Amino acid sequence: MSQPHPKKARGRSRPWIVPPGLLVQGEPFEGFGVLDENRDELGLLLWQSLRDVEVWAMAPAHQRNDLFSTGALRQRMERIHEEVAPGTPVRPVLEGLANLLDRPSRVTPLEVCDLCEELSRWASDAGLPRTALAFSVRAAMAAPDEAAPAYLVGLISRRAADYRRAEVWFRRALAIARHTGDWRVYSLAHAGLGQMHMQRGDGPRARSRLLRALRAARRHGIWSVRSTALHDLFCIHATGTDARLAEQYARAAFRSYGRQHPRLPVLAHDIARFWMMHGYHALALPTFQAVLPHLVRPVERMLGLSSLAQSAAGAGDAELFARTWNEVWRMIDERDDGECVAEALINLAQGAELLGQVVRLDMAASYALTVATRRGEAQEKVVAEALLRRSRDFGKEPAEPPPPGEDEGVEGVEGDELEDDESTLVGSDLLAEELVEALTEVPVR
Repeated sequence: MSQPHPKKARGRSRPWIVPPGLLVQGEPFEGFGVLDENRDELGLLLWQSLRDVEVWAMAPAHQRNDLFSTGALRQRMERIHEEVAPGTPVRPVLEGLANLLDRPSRVTPLEVCDLCEELSRWASDAGLPRTALAFSVRAAMAAPDEAAPAYLVGLISRRAADYRRAEVWFRRALAIARHTGDWRVYSLAHAGLGQMHMQRGDGPRARSRLLRALRAARRHGIWSVRSTALHDLFCIHATGTDARLAEQYARAAFRSYGRQHPRLPVLAHDIARFWMMHGYHALALPTFQAVLPHLVRPVERMLGLSSLAQSAAGAGDAELFARTWNEVWRMIDERDDGECVAEALINLAQGAELLGQVVRLDMAASYALTVATRRGEAQEKVVAEALLRRSRDFGKEPAEPPPPGEDEGVEGVEGDELEDDESTLVGSDLLAEELVEALTEVPVR
């Protein structure tokens, strides 16, 4: 008679070490980027607030009462009221941070963190990437045990193509979130790493991270992150050879977002680009036109206009292409960080190629290559180089788009999240109608 196997003792789990954040920004002095982007009195007030938070965060709690001189709060408030208009969104935030000067020991880390995050988001929306990064780092310094501020630093760094800093802070956010049980940020950090790998052109690693984000989001019921992960997985497969698999992810993301979600216009834009890649300009053009009023963030609007230009070229509307071409170039000239600039230029170059406008093709593709090389965006660099090669041999017939491959199934997605196997590009007419209808119903935010 065989003896039962002895039960193995469960090994001790590997300790989850929280890596330190990358604080050095390579500036001549701390806060230089804030002053350089804001060359006025507001910039000086932002810089002073930045330095106040840094001094406060680095000091032990029992020594904070001695950090600032008597009367500093009164002087700061006077300057804020003199230099910043009452309706300016940043004014109440500066006033909130000024309270550090009067009662530094009574202000909580989370209060300081929230105010710095608000300034960071304001700067990001205003097209001030270095200011946004500086205040996101101070938010993480103010609340070092919170995962969300670390994730925000990673997000802003990824947008600025600072991949080394982004990876460090995303991994720090992962470790803190796992330690504290903040599963929303844990899922977001996996998705952030996936988006970073997408931006660098590493599809397999991006897909692996996004699937981990999707599984964690489903396991803990974090539906917003699940929608984002499905959206990004669609974007990865949209450039592959399996059109059916890509469209299944698109439909799953659409159902997960719902018709009222604020990210629906971005998904609709990406789906329309997918159709345009396969030559379905009649589906793409009205979708882009329905999406455009909803794109208010400058970088998203720039991309939306460039996609509209390419779709108009595919539909043979040279006048609409010329109008959007000029508008996109004006927006590119206003951007300092280069976020999504290479992608927008590639859209313009591909539109010019469809219309046979060789000079515009060469102009847009050349600058796209320069920006993509500077930012380390491998996928955009490859496409720009291919466009430049075609511009030299212009006149040859373009290659046919690859046929849809076999359906491999959508990994990481529940079975009832997918359409039947008959869901192919042939059924895209209905999806296009649903997207346009949903975008028309939703008020512009």
